[in-house]
Amino acid sequence: MLKLIARKIAALIILLPLLNAVGFFYATIHPRLFTPAFGNVSVPDHPDYLTYIRGLFRGDLGIIARQVTVAEVIIEPLKNSLILVSVSLVVAVVLGVVLGLSAVSRKTRRMRPSALVFFSAGSSMPGFILGGMLLSAMVYQTLYAGARQTLLPISGFGLDEHLILPVLVLSLHPMLNIAKVTSSLLEHELQQDYIRVARGKGLGWWMLLWRHAVPNMIAPVLVTIGEAMRLIVGALVIVEPIFIWPGIGRIFLFTIGLRLDARPPGIYFGSPPLLAAIVVILGFFLLFADLLTSVLIYWADPRMSKMGEDGVR
Repeated sequence: MLKLIARKIAALIILLPLLNAVGFFYATIHPRLFTPAFGNVSVPDHPDYLTYIRGLFRGDLGIIARQVTVAEVIIEPLKNSLILVSVSLVVAVVLGVVLGLSAVSRKTRRMRPSALVFFSAGSSMPGFILGGMLLSAMVYQTLYAGARQTLLPISGFGLDEHLILPVLVLSLHPMLNIAKVTSSLLEHELQQDYIRVARGKGLGWWMLLWRHAVPNMIAPVLVTIGEAMRLIVGALVIVEPIFIWPGIGRIFLFTIGLRLDARPPGIYFGSPPLLAAIVVILGFFLLFADLLTSVLIYWADPRMSKMGEDGVR
């Protein structure tokens, strides 16, 4: 266990500074690529990398356009993104497991064909396509169906109905992937000899499920949940701009000069300290998800961790 955690923490220590350097140096050359598209774009001055690193050791993340600090720019969007990721992950895990368990027939102990088709189709569709379809439907409702307002808010921030659409788009693909894996694992477990013996002793469906089948499924499901978190974090840079959610993914697009409203880049564009900070944050999310998943897998089933260390998995 300690060896596993040490290896994952070592990866964090090595990769995060590397991501910081890549983000910083990419931002120094990136504005030149956009000059033909935007003309003479004003790019803020930035320090050299050694000066920037010395500032990091003093707790200074840098300044953007000599107006605001990087810390002031990212702290609120980071909080908003954490809210969106947390809610989406909870929805994906809870509904995914429930759908997966309910997709297996008690009578046949096999996955229902309709559930297999639904899970396979849904888990293969990127979330941003669903987001575009939902937005198109909402716009059609207001422009052509005579509705005074959309059924749900299609943009903006709020811990109310504003969460519904971005959470739905972020969580749908991971949720159906978890459901598909859960139902496949349950179907496999229910065909094992120990389940037949337990049924012969008169154990009911729920007792078979929670006492025998589910404990043997926990570790593989945790692997899928870890992948779900990585999918959700990776989709932030698309979903947040679509729904104008003021998160770190939206700031990331502003930093590299991509805006869905087709406006010229703002003061965030081409800021090496800002891009370096955002890349480190997103990288930390992904690496921490891997660390947490590995620890939970070891806790749930030490055999899988041993297999991973031996290179078998």
